[in-house]
Amino acid sequence: MLSRFTRGSTRQLHASARALDFAKMSIVGRIGTDFSEHTTGNDKRYIKYSIAAQPRRDGQTNWFNVTVFNEPQINFLTQYVRKGALVYIEADASNYTFEREDGSRGISLSLVQREVNMLRNGKVVDAEAAADDATSEAS
Repeated sequence: MLSRFTRGSTRQLHASARALDFAKMSIVGRIGTDFSEHTTGNDKRYIKYSIAAQPRRDGQTNWFNVTVFNEPQINFLTQYVRKGALVYIEADASNYTFEREDGSRGISLSLVQREVNMLRNGKVVDAEAAADDATSEAS
């Protein structure tokens, strides 16, 4: 049986193939910070938050900063998702180089969220219970 690709053959690519290049990350982790809301220069609302992922129980925790521009996702996250929630996200990933005050160069990973699925929500923090715990610990 003959193979469609023979040894030494090359795949033909054309100029429009470059438009399909992208980097994407999938992360399962916990929401580690409160959502901070911002506005672009064009008055477009967006939020930022951090997600913590620990690949192994005894392994190092990795922190990722995520930005969300999608209005329905912003509404879902801010209304229903609490800090500590276990989520699955897909994000577009880009590296940016910057110069520090000391003149050295650094690289920053930018993640723009495209999809989010809540796997388990964070615990409800009852303000009264938290205040009671703080009072009893101070005694």
